[in-house]
Amino acid sequence: MTHGYEFFKMGFIERLPRNYAFRFGRPKDTEVTPGSIGKFGVGMKRSFFKLGHKFRVESTTKHSKFIVEHDVREWVEDSTNWHFQFKEKADNLTQVKNEQVGTKISITELYENVSNNFLLDNYLNEIISEIEMAHALVIDKGLSIAFNGRPLGKRALTFLESNQLKPAFYEKSYKQFGNSVINARIYAGISERDYAKGGWYIFCNGRMVLEADQTSITTWGVNNMVKYHPDYAFFRGFVFFDSDDAELLPWTTTKTGIDADSSFYNLIRLEMINTIRPILKFCRNLATERALVKNEEIETSPLEESYKETKEIDYSDLKEKGNFIAPEIFKIKRGPRIGRIQYNKPLDDINKLKKILRVTSNKAVGEKTFDYFVEMECEE
Repeated sequence: MTHGYEFFKMGFIERLPRNYAFRFGRPKDTEVTPGSIGKFGVGMKRSFFKLGHKFRVESTTKHSKFIVEHDVREWVEDSTNWHFQFKEKADNLTQVKNEQVGTKISITELYENVSNNFLLDNYLNEIISEIEMAHALVIDKGLSIAFNGRPLGKRALTFLESNQLKPAFYEKSYKQFGNSVINARIYAGISERDYAKGGWYIFCNGRMVLEADQTSITTWGVNNMVKYHPDYAFFRGFVFFDSDDAELLPWTTTKTGIDADSSFYNLIRLEMINTIRPILKFCRNLATERALVKNEEIETSPLEESYKETKEIDYSDLKEKGNFIAPEIFKIKRGPRIGRIQYNKPLDDINKLKKILRVTSNKAVGEKTFDYFVEMECEE
């Protein structure tokens, strides 16, 4: 295959690649990287091996440079040497230009199935979506990532807030998990109504592992909770788990989902359930009031009005812990049920009745004639 694939990352961290990036496993005495997403790194070498036959890593800082280049087929054949050798290495550089600083990774002679996948638009769009999802937090904070020259989009982590509607914020540190601490934060409230975007978003050490979840993995349909429904499309919930020890976090080994069997996660899920209950109540009440307005049982919906008065805020603007706040449902004073009658009649006849009844609108003609019939024919 002649196709290649390239990655480029600015701001390479100066760390000897021979002791970390290009070795298998990690020495027992290696210090844990606080807040990392994996005990053994991010799977760079494994990705090389799965993509193609040849790889080249060229990295330059303001003071050093190295190049590692290998044909994996030749490397595998040498059973006596499992090390990666530097093709070039230089230290104490003094004339490195800013545009030269960075790390460039090239994979060439791709495997046939990999090469074919990169020709499919659906496959490329799936990669874009996965990158946007995994790095939503840092993209939201300003990191710029482009894929084939296309800037990746932001996942809005926002709520709608007003004096009457306020999101919930829960935060607690759990210290009973070994010598490390897990910090858990739950933000939950309402946003623009969007069925596909409604649900829970969960992050572990800054990496999004669940996006708009509407299943029993989070709170839907478990512990006597309702299943996701269009009425709840206003709901947004953001959960953040952070720990210096990534092994303690309740994510799967692939870092792409939540471990539903994690005892710690099940503990936090109870807090998620408590947090979401009043929000779902608001969503149901809002749907009820909208139906009452549609059926002309009430003229306006106070909950709808409070929703229209909201403004968008970022989740990070929430500093004070507290429960979700919303106004109560409109108290309806029950009276005779009202219905609408509508029919068409000749305009000349309607105008004659206006003169006789001394009214000026078609509506008034209908009401007067209806009242007359009820009085004359229905009174006991």
